Amino acid sequence: MSHKIRLGPIAIFLVVVAIILTTLSVLTLATTNADRVMAERFASVTAIRYDLEAEGQQFLRDYDQQASAGPINAAAINARATAEGYSTAIEKDGYTLEIEVTAPTADGSYEITKWDLKKEWNADDPYQHIWKGAE
Repeated sequence: MSHKIRLGPIAIFLVVVAIILTTLSVLTLATTNADRVMAERFASVTAIRYDLEAEGQQFLRDYDQQASAGPINAAAINARATAEGYSTAIEKDGYTLEIEVTAPTADGSYEITKWDLKKEWNADDPYQHIWKGAE
């Protein structure tokens, strides 16, 4: 008895499986690359924000030292006098940290009235059309 092996259906099945696996591999590679790019962007933005926070803390340290020692020398701490106290703005890569503090009292205490981290709007931002939720 002679048995013939028909390879037609098996070959078609294997070709379909190979095409599906190739497509999934390409999609996985593209998704991985996009995730890597987004992670690098996020790391960059996070580093900038942390640098600004560190510089803001440095400003407060210098202000605190001056407030406890006596009168404030605004030029020495890169601040400007306002009606309520002193303010400064620290900029880095399009981000700005605005800090305002009240004038020190007789015992050297003061209040932080503003600590605002902003980013200037960029019309070329690729994420400007992403829905940010109900406002």
